[in-house]
Amino acid sequence: MRFYKRMAPIKVLSFDLDDTLYDNVPVMTAAEDWLLQALRNDYPESTLLGADNLAAIKRRLIAEQPALAHDVSACRRKVLSEGLRQQGVAESRTEELAEIFYQGFLTERGKIKVPETTHRVLTSLKEKYRLAVITNGNMPLEHTELAPYFEIVLKAGPDGRMKPAPDLFYRLAEQAGVALSEILHIGDHIRTDVAGAVHSGCQAVWLNDNGRTEADLQCLPQVALTRLEQLLELL
Repeated sequence: MRFYKRMAPIKVLSFDLDDTLYDNVPVMTAAEDWLLQALRNDYPESTLLGADNLAAIKRRLIAEQPALAHDVSACRRKVLSEGLRQQGVAESRTEELAEIFYQGFLTERGKIKVPETTHRVLTSLKEKYRLAVITNGNMPLEHTELAPYFEIVLKAGPDGRMKPAPDLFYRLAEQAGVALSEILHIGDHIRTDVAGAVHSGCQAVWLNDNGRTEADLQCLPQVALTRLEQLLELL
């Protein structure tokens, strides 16, 4: 644990999700694999629609519609719809089919494995603070074992632009009825979580559990931790 700045009084703890409360890499890999296999099973011609093709479609759509960069769900639906259209699916059906595949992907996306440590930390902190989520992702929290811990859940897209834009932090302060300085945001990403929170007027905890150095920081958080359970010592 390393302190950088004095902490002010806290009323709300906001958490990033992916790679902060659980390991996101395995579940995302499995969900992406499921999606490609499902496309091939239902549309054998979509063997041409691989990860590289979908990524190229995504880059083009974001260039044409920059707002999609702030909404991963809307973006994925658009990518799937356009990919299916390119594979010869009638345009009148692409949106309907894209939604079906997207919902299947979302189900796989929600199959996270929550460590016992995360449960222990959140259980303890919920007794003393109001807990919230601020995420750029689309993990269906409401269908996971994490859901009962959080009073407010804000997602980029429906609730504002992606972190590090201030939208989600501002919205949390408004919904919770607290000052921005009374929010302590905990996350692993130096740009979206640390810089996003600090530049929005919130306090920040950097969960540096992957060995990054201070030189990587764009601005200083209040504290840096190497393990999530150190929050129980801090708060």
